[in-house]
Amino acid sequence: MKKIFPILLLMAVFSACQGPMGPEGPPGDSTQWAVRTITVHTNEWMLSGRPNELGSYYYADKSIPELTAFVFNEGAVIGYIRTGDNVKNILPYVLHKGEVGATGEYLWTQTYDFDFSPGAVRFYVTFSDFMTGSARPGTETYDIVLIW
Repeated sequence: MKKIFPILLLMAVFSACQGPMGPEGPPGDSTQWAVRTITVHTNEWMLSGRPNELGSYYYADKSIPELTAFVFNEGAVIGYIRTGDNVKNILPYVLHKGEVGATGEYLWTQTYDFDFSPGAVRFYVTFSDFMTGSARPGTETYDIVLIW
């Protein structure tokens, strides 16, 4: 019984803390956001390194004037790749691929990623087997979300 009395007393105190609503606080900064859709065409992909060289990859640079120094330093940038009609995947996106040929089964991954700086974004496509001489990225569409 002694344990129940303090609990009931606390419940009575907290339930009695009602009154009129206080004045509205000062207006604050509201969050803003923008979405920029960017398409990288097959012929826009640039090869870093020599074809089939260890560490070679494809990249494409795109301008985003809305990505200001303020957004870069104080906001957030989120990237998505469109992988189908009404389908998006967050970056980085890893796609496992495979083929069966005369010499047997061949497996690799394609990784899509990005980085950014004020005013620009760079998209990357890397192949786990570094076969950049025979394979080239296709046309890809990305959505970049800016939040500040």
